[in-house]
Amino acid sequence: MTARNPLIAPLVAIALCLGCPAFAQISAQLSTRHLARGEQAYLEIILPPGRPTSALPVIPSIPDVTVRATDPSALSRPMPGRRIEYFYQYVVESYAVGRHTIPAVEWLINGLKTRTEPIEFVVFNPDELQWHEATVAGQPLRYAAGFHILKDRPYAGETIPVEIKIFVPSEFAITVEDWGIPEFQLDGVACWRLEPSPTKGQLNVLGKAYASLAYPSTLTPTRGGKVGIGPAKLRLTSTQSMILNGFHQRFTEESFLAIPKLDFETMPLPPGAPAGFDNAIGSFTLHAHTGETEVHEGDPISVDVNVTGSGNLDTMRPPHLLQPKGWKIYEATATQRGDERRRLSGSVIFQQLIKPLDLQAAVPPFCLVYFDPILKQYRSITTEPIPLKILPSTAASAQPAGPPQALPIPVERMTDILAVLHPAQDLIPEHPALPPWLGHAVGAALAFCLIAKALWMRLSSRLRPNRLKAVELRALHELERTPADNDTLFLRQAGAFVERWLGGQPNPGLQAILAERDTHCFLAEKPTSFLGKRRKEILKLLRQAITTAIVLAALAALPTSASAATKDAAKSDAAKSDASPGQPLAAYASANYEDAIKLWLAAGDYARLSPAVLYNIGNACYRLGSPGYAALYYRRALAREPGHEESRQNLRFIERKCGSLSVQRPDYQYALARLPLRLWQAGVWTGLWLCVLALLVFPATRDGARIRIAAIFTLVLAPLLVTLGVLGCHYYPDDAEFVPVANQAVIVAEKIVVHADASRSSPEVIDAPPGSLCELVNLSGEWAYIAFASKTRGWIPAAALEKVIPEKPPAPPKIRKPPATERSA
Repeated sequence: MTARNPLIAPLVAIALCLGCPAFAQISAQLSTRHLARGEQAYLEIILPPGRPTSALPVIPSIPDVTVRATDPSALSRPMPGRRIEYFYQYVVESYAVGRHTIPAVEWLINGLKTRTEPIEFVVFNPDELQWHEATVAGQPLRYAAGFHILKDRPYAGETIPVEIKIFVPSEFAITVEDWGIPEFQLDGVACWRLEPSPTKGQLNVLGKAYASLAYPSTLTPTRGGKVGIGPAKLRLTSTQSMILNGFHQRFTEESFLAIPKLDFETMPLPPGAPAGFDNAIGSFTLHAHTGETEVHEGDPISVDVNVTGSGNLDTMRPPHLLQPKGWKIYEATATQRGDERRRLSGSVIFQQLIKPLDLQAAVPPFCLVYFDPILKQYRSITTEPIPLKILPSTAASAQPAGPPQALPIPVERMTDILAVLHPAQDLIPEHPALPPWLGHAVGAALAFCLIAKALWMRLSSRLRPNRLKAVELRALHELERTPADNDTLFLRQAGAFVERWLGGQPNPGLQAILAERDTHCFLAEKPTSFLGKRRKEILKLLRQAITTAIVLAALAALPTSASAATKDAAKSDAAKSDASPGQPLAAYASANYEDAIKLWLAAGDYARLSPAVLYNIGNACYRLGSPGYAALYYRRALAREPGHEESRQNLRFIERKCGSLSVQRPDYQYALARLPLRLWQAGVWTGLWLCVLALLVFPATRDGARIRIAAIFTLVLAPLLVTLGVLGCHYYPDDAEFVPVANQAVIVAEKIVVHADASRSSPEVIDAPPGSLCELVNLSGEWAYIAFASKTRGWIPAAALEKVIPEKPPAPPKIRKPPATERSA
């Protein structure tokens, strides 16, 4: 079987748009299709991606319309994806009221002719404008605004241009910093978002200068009869200035412009639609291409069907095979269009997967049946057959004889979640009983001992033995406690110390001490004080010894203090959680799930709630009928302890039950998750310390020592332990590989649909079942821009999701209870 590359389809689509001469299309767009008499509009001829040519496109002459280029060379502007778009710009102006058409512009690209779609626009009398008033900074503002469509009676399902046209005084337009996005209502129509045109026009009305701005887009009626768009509200942000306390100050002012509703009639499509007509309305061309012209029998073939023209490209259904017999046809997918949806003209690529059921000589033609609203008739277009070479399948010969096929591995047959856990404590202790660095400290201590022994074995013969032992230190301490005013007793004890511990050493100084004792301590009349500075020197030495002993005692007392602090912290935690784990468990057992959630969340600081408590909250949310919140708290438990097996198993159950979108992983990663992540990490560090200690055993022991045999076995097994630990940590299932945990969010609401834009009237992208994991890319008001692990992006209401790591302690979730039934009663 031929090897298949998953990058073929995207590369073919890019080649169709960029590389193939037949698809090197140029397009044209007009800043506004509704011009007041004498108003200027801007025409742009947009070039295909690549280096612009030096030839200026020639615009055919148009009666009563003036068209002139603003620049003889191509202009450029940045576009999403770090690409540059090149275009030629023209000024369009007319004083003749009525309808006009900018004809198609032909251009030669790579030796082939390409042309733009004709653009129709309307010139109207400015006396027909309907004026309104608004208040800005306490001053009246006179403006004109309204919805405009080119066709008064479009067909149901026909896509037509629509725009909001606004006329405001020029002096006010200069102060506007943000023109805003209008909020509007829809009645029987679908409309893509209206955004302001980058260029503004100028118009004089009754001797006063006005600036005009258009919000162009496309509109599609969804039913016949009377439909409408609007009313709309547009928020403008302007900068005002005033003199306050002698200083010139600037401030922003928000104003709202009301745009009235536009009602119009739609017509049903004429009867007699031919077979194969689905919903395509407009004027189109069709082309099919595949990069797989030689395949084995049974291999699927990916065909890219490109539809180019003007019409309902966003809602169009894919073309169909003209001769489907002998082919298995899969569901086609269409490339998502971006801001070009606001344009009537463009192209859409359908990626169609088909598989031959027998030997075929060619890919059959694709056919598109559409209704042309200009010609008012149904038409059909077809592609050329694509020659195909199908080789015999090698699957049968490639399968060797061998043992019978193994039975499938059993899968989980869960029909309900696991039961709640009974943790000993609801809170994680602030100071764990065994600190995480304890293992490293033990390894370092053993290594230090081995290093010290190795050094002692090599340097002990050079070191002078220390005669002052522990008993001698105690004797010197007793000597220091001799009363300061009794030098006779001090000399007696000093002489006894010399005789007992230093008598065998031939030292003249020690003999002088003994002689001094004999001279002063055995007289009939003994003086009380006679040592002077000599006694101070001895006391100074003893004080240093006492200081060393105090430091050693303080260091020895530290573990006891830390243990006491840990016990105090545990007592404090027990006092804080005196709500006792039995109370929320009792509420859960009595089906008071809301009270159980409140008690668990009130057990203490959320940051210290144990994974078992978060797991129990997820169970309570599931019992309340919210699989989305249940999945959220299971993921919060896993974020706190990645190896929490009950949370992972219940999460798998919810994802299967609800069809949630999540990160798909191979089975071996879930097998790794049966052991906690910290255990795999401990294996790595344990293996490394064993290697270090085994290597230190050799210099710290003598030849023939039995411990060296154990060290050799350790040097063989420890690297294997390190390797297993590293592999386990590397392949451990971690959703942070898809996106960091701080940006992860879970869909908690039911029946959520992802939209292409932050509007419920925008096209739908995909269903988002509860419990789906996504990345929170951006927040915009009440809408959130999200991305799934399947690379699908879109907008959903922000209230429909919750972040896995909350920015503040979460409140008990507000869950709408499902109606009681016989099964739930």
